[in-house]
Amino acid sequence: MFLIEVIPFARLPRMLPDTFTYFSGDLIARGAVVEIEVRQRKLLGMVLSAAPVKDAKQHLRTASFILKKVGKIVSDIPILNTRDWAMLEWISGYYLTTPATVLRMLVPSFAVRGNTITTWERREEASERQLAKFMVFTGALAEKRYPQLVAEAINKMNQVLIIAPEISRAAGLLDQLSLALPREKLLMATSVEPAAQLHQYWRLIRRGEPAALIGSRLPLFFPFVNLGLVILDDDGAPSHKSWDQEPRYHAREIALKLHELYGGTLCFSGNPPSLAAYQMAGIDEKAALVETPRETPPPVSLFVEMDKEIKESGNFVTISQVLKDKLRSTLIDRGRAFLFVNRRGFAPFILCQDCGYVFRCDQCSVPLVYHAQESFLHPTLLCHHCSAKNPAPDVCRQCGSHRLKSYGIGVERVAKEVKKFFPGTPLITISADEAKRPADIKKLSDRLTKLESYIAVGTEMAISGARLPPVELAAIISVDTALALPDYAQNERLFRILSLIRAIALKHFIFQSYAKEPEILRDLFHGSFEHFAEKELKERRKFSYPPFGELVKLTVQSSAREAALKSAKELHRSVTFMATRLAADSLEISPPYPAYIEKKKGQFIFHILVKILKPEKSMEVKELLNQYVPGNIRIDVGPMALL
Repeated sequence: MFLIEVIPFARLPRMLPDTFTYFSGDLIARGAVVEIEVRQRKLLGMVLSAAPVKDAKQHLRTASFILKKVGKIVSDIPILNTRDWAMLEWISGYYLTTPATVLRMLVPSFAVRGNTITTWERREEASERQLAKFMVFTGALAEKRYPQLVAEAINKMNQVLIIAPEISRAAGLLDQLSLALPREKLLMATSVEPAAQLHQYWRLIRRGEPAALIGSRLPLFFPFVNLGLVILDDDGAPSHKSWDQEPRYHAREIALKLHELYGGTLCFSGNPPSLAAYQMAGIDEKAALVETPRETPPPVSLFVEMDKEIKESGNFVTISQVLKDKLRSTLIDRGRAFLFVNRRGFAPFILCQDCGYVFRCDQCSVPLVYHAQESFLHPTLLCHHCSAKNPAPDVCRQCGSHRLKSYGIGVERVAKEVKKFFPGTPLITISADEAKRPADIKKLSDRLTKLESYIAVGTEMAISGARLPPVELAAIISVDTALALPDYAQNERLFRILSLIRAIALKHFIFQSYAKEPEILRDLFHGSFEHFAEKELKERRKFSYPPFGELVKLTVQSSAREAALKSAKELHRSVTFMATRLAADSLEISPPYPAYIEKKKGQFIFHILVKILKPEKSMEVKELLNQYVPGNIRIDVGPMALL
């Protein structure tokens, strides 16, 4: 008699366990597919492990359940090979998640649609590991190197994986590659593709067909056979991180593991690349750091101190006089301009000028953002975290005053200013309010390409998702709020945004700031990415921040603040006790601290940050965290932000 641990392929209610145990008179191989019964439903599942009953007799005697017999064996041919199991075990251990969660990533629902699992061919062992090569491309034109690399790999009968940060970017890369490669060799695998098409591509890759698989995170877990090239496009983009579901993995880490398992060529590309990629290229003697310089001379860069503009005008100023002049000359020459604003809406908040009351979200500890866009029937206060929506008020909720004023800068305010100064000029706003789906982004991109002259006003979506084409004038209206955030990675995020905006400027780049020139701008204007990277990496090494140390953020939340804080303190005691089982210099544990937005969607949030000081101790620390951290605690390995 054997105990058979099975992972159902179907997603089950959260209150049910991830794996179920049955008994069988025969030993069933790990990876075989069996039929099981869960709550009177017959489901398919994969065997995770099998052990003799005699090894668990004591446990069975005290168990409060009756063990069921496993159903029929649907396929005794293991559906995972050695490298699949290696990936499953690594992701489970590295990201502190269950094997069942990882299995559903490796064998997604579209792969087993229609219970076609019985028709699958044997999952062959992957071809021998290829000679490993690592490259980091820097510069705005890095993507022009992709077609040659992909063609060479496919000609060698290899498979190719290209991961873009967004679905819209993946579609753009597909269009570019189609100009140089046969379309039938390019497979688009994203969450918006039909399940039948994904199923077809999944089976094709599993058979080892040489092709290029393009997508955003989803294709990372396809069953490759002879993976010869992996390209991570714009590797510093925040969208490469899975932040909204378990496990909270980063595409860069998965790509590195694939490279370790399969060999071949690994390319990280970015303008600029991530500091992690730059540092890896620096310590790997065989790595190549390849710069792809821009085809046009760099733009003339100007820094504008807005406090002087405000003093001269006597009022708050959104668009400086020098920017107005440059916009006017650009439009006269039938050119294009882009104005970057790092906030959606018209203004970040509304303030009562008599009592100082700020209209805030009832469910989140943030001010409601004032929106005046045409898609709303009337001016609206909107929460960007829980989507609560209220009509903009006429009077103060606290004192009844009519003296309400909107403060701060948003996309809509800047667009209104542009309309006032340049009436009749085609104006395009680009933010999550206008582009909620990939199809919306595609329409925006097509319009931007067709128009000869315009002014575009947008958030980061314009330079990442929509991929704004080159413009004669690019300007940053303000990023001062981003400069003030106390986060170790904030400088890198800011430098990336500034670099992307400057890269699309053909003639002029203007930076407006309501503060004195920040130090980071000196690197952007007067230095280089290498200078910035070396200085930033030196600081991170000093405090053991990534890539020199590793971070794990533990998050506690509750509808009551006292309960959330109490749970966080209990967790802190548990993790602190855990640390006594390790060498004193292995890790640092922060006290519980409230999230930057302490209340979100009615939940109060507290974090504890675990800093692993020695990378070689990573798996040992995580094994202990798995034992000491309760299942209801959210675990984020390699968080993008600490707040």
